[in-house]
Amino acid sequence: MRTVLHTKLDEFSDQLVRFCEMNNRLLDLATVALLEGDEVAATEVIDGAAEVEDLREASEQHAFDLLLLEAPVARDLRQVVSGIYIVEHFTRMAALTGHIARVARRRHPNPVIPGPVVPTIREFAERDSAMARNLGQLLPTKDVRLARSLDSEDDAVDSLHADLMRQISAEDWPHGSVAAVDLALLARYYERFADHTVSIANRVVYLATGERPGGGSLSHLEDGTVLD
Repeated sequence: MRTVLHTKLDEFSDQLVRFCEMNNRLLDLATVALLEGDEVAATEVIDGAAEVEDLREASEQHAFDLLLLEAPVARDLRQVVSGIYIVEHFTRMAALTGHIARVARRRHPNPVIPGPVVPTIREFAERDSAMARNLGQLLPTKDVRLARSLDSEDDAVDSLHADLMRQISAEDWPHGSVAAVDLALLARYYERFADHTVSIANRVVYLATGERPGGGSLSHLEDGTVLD
């Protein structure tokens, strides 16, 4: 019976990796839509909501079947419970990519980002994408050191967010209120995407060690809270 359980746990882990890969793809497409005015890319991200929902339902059902039918204990139970939280975080991350794509599509064919701010948004996207790729490695390996490294990467995203908010709230902001509102929203979406990767890394540390990770923002959502 344990062999069957571990086979199903491996399948569940594979679903989480696929979810991570899908989110990274959606994030990249949303950024293309935003920075290049690509309406096709924006539509693909928005239409990807159905794919996200299908994968969420399949992952949750797999987890519930494991709980109800296989009676996991100890570390195996931690894996299932952590996986349920991770699925929710991935679902929220996918929703954030949809928000980014909707901003791009709403302003099409006009550019959303003023030229001087494009490098900042590009850096947001690159850092988020790198964090998501690290998650793709982290989920199968349970590498605690890699998980903890996401904490410092998230700090860099937080700094970008703070810098951009200072720019758009300055009295001499030259690009108007519409651009300021769009950028405030976009900065929040990219920042929250990064926050979710840290929360998932947090869960992986707990799964690997059985203990809450201590220190820094890596432990800031271990209570199960899920951000928008």
